[in-house]
Amino acid sequence: MVQTRGNLAVREQEQRQSSQQYRQKTTVVTRRAELPMREKMLYLASVLVAVALCSIVAWRYVHIYDLNHQIATIQSETNQINKDIAQAERDKQELRQAIVPTALSMGLVQATEHEPIFVERKSGEETQPAAEGSN
Repeated sequence: MVQTRGNLAVREQEQRQSSQQYRQKTTVVTRRAELPMREKMLYLASVLVAVALCSIVAWRYVHIYDLNHQIATIQSETNQINKDIAQAERDKQELRQAIVPTALSMGLVQATEHEPIFVERKSGEETQPAAEGSN
């Protein structure tokens, strides 16, 4: 030991150097204990329930998408049918307007209110009941 002779400001150099030369390091290693089997099963069950719920929600979205696709297809078909009906109505109107000029060009005579037109029956024709004529 070094004597300081009453001077407290002087420290021992040897102790200081020895503490710098060797420093003991300690590390704490903690090992986690394994989870009990019940807790593992609980976690597994909760994951399975979450996956099932997500699957159900996804399936519902797919079903809704399919319904929307069917609705769009049916609406486009309906629009096409409505266009066809409108075209048929136009054709019908044109044909109605063309009946009289076509008949007159073929030599037919238009009936008036005061003059009825009589059509003679030819000798070989017979009237058939409506039920037999439809077959």
